[in-house]
Amino acid sequence: MTEVAEIMAPLGATILGTRSLADADAVLGESDAAVVLNLSYRAIGLITREDIDEIKRLDPQGWSKKRCAGLVRPIDRPVQRTTTIKELLADTSVNPHRPLLVLDEDEPAGILYPGTMYPATLETWEQETPDQPISGDPMKGSTHNPMKSRVR
Repeated sequence: MTEVAEIMAPLGATILGTRSLADADAVLGESDAAVVLNLSYRAIGLITREDIDEIKRLDPQGWSKKRCAGLVRPIDRPVQRTTTIKELLADTSVNPHRPLLVLDEDEPAGILYPGTMYPATLETWEQETPDQPISGDPMKGSTHNPMKSRVR
């Protein structure tokens, strides 16, 4: 089964959450996403080039003075590197259009970009799902007899 660790990208930029978005803008010139760290140097999330562009559009005058920690989305929770792709897809809280921070225990290990997740998912799905003929009879091939069910 494919794990996140097999398809994640290495960590790129990191930035302290107390740094300004202007600093983050400079850092993101070289990377698609940056890991935001708290004052204990623990990863608290990611910010992306799209996040910076959106805040520039919403607040053209004051965006550069805002802090990086304010741009981290709490809903974008990190995933563990041992998480399988199947588990990740089943998790409805994951936004499939945003990169995910990958952790190894509490330490940042990498970034899972949306474009890398779905090709691997299709490959995994094809390997794990055997070809089954489609039948018009819903009970064909089933060993379950609905008439012997205890719930009526």
